[in-house]
Amino acid sequence: MNMTTFKTLVLREYWENKSFQRAPLIIAGVIIFSLIIGLFTAQTFIVQFGETINFNGDFSSLSQADVSELGIAMKGFQYGAFLAPLSIGLLFVLFFYVLGSLYNERRDRSILFWKSMPVSDTQTVLSKVFSAFFVAPVITASVAVVSQFVGLILVTLMVWFNGGSAWDLVWANSSLFSVIFNDFALIIVITLWMAPVLGWLWLVSAYAKRAAFLIAVFVPLGVMLVEGMIFHSAHFAQLIGEHLAQIEPLVESAFENGHPFGALAQGEMWIGLTICALCVAGAIYIRRFRDDSY
Repeated sequence: MNMTTFKTLVLREYWENKSFQRAPLIIAGVIIFSLIIGLFTAQTFIVQFGETINFNGDFSSLSQADVSELGIAMKGFQYGAFLAPLSIGLLFVLFFYVLGSLYNERRDRSILFWKSMPVSDTQTVLSKVFSAFFVAPVITASVAVVSQFVGLILVTLMVWFNGGSAWDLVWANSSLFSVIFNDFALIIVITLWMAPVLGWLWLVSAYAKRAAFLIAVFVPLGVMLVEGMIFHSAHFAQLIGEHLAQIEPLVESAFENGHPFGALAQGEMWIGLTICALCVAGAIYIRRFRDDSY
């Protein structure tokens, strides 16, 4: 594979899909604005009831359990307030990006131009796969890191304003380097965990002549309905539900173990990646022979 060509294709995906940057920036902006409003409201409460709140206590006398609880609270603030909303936003961005990545170029006939270029179908599709599994998550994680810094600075200003020690209350318990590492690791692992869903969307995007969204959503729903009517069971729905439900334990493992890589030891992860690889191979095949159909 020509790496220069592949790099150009990835840059094309980056330039053409502004939602990679805009969505996390908008979400982060809303979070920070909400945090400012919340801190302002809390400060109003502190001014009103300031005698009962002490920001300048003797933190050296805290027990190890109290220090641990404070650290957990700070991690919860960083992950829960910033990383979680951005991760959810990323999944929505990837859903619509992947679903339209091969469908839209046939609909607007731009595929005819790209087919005239010396670029293979494999390179084109793999550039979209790389963008979904690496470029978009890295952008989102970078925004998460910056927004977490801004959040910590805002909390620091509030603590200073009230005469407290920002180091003892905020920064000493922020686990900053661990959180930054997990921002990137967790988002990428979550994206990989969603690989079978993304693979299905690529297959639909390559195959659908129209109404790609309806095919992507209603075909799985139809399978569930047929299974329920004929076999009186819900194994397919249960399988999908259990797979999606594993995202929460991934986040908890980052909390407890300091990293989410335990997911890589699970067979379900590799089965999902295999399904995704087969769907991507199918999308490449379909694009090669049905490139100008709509």
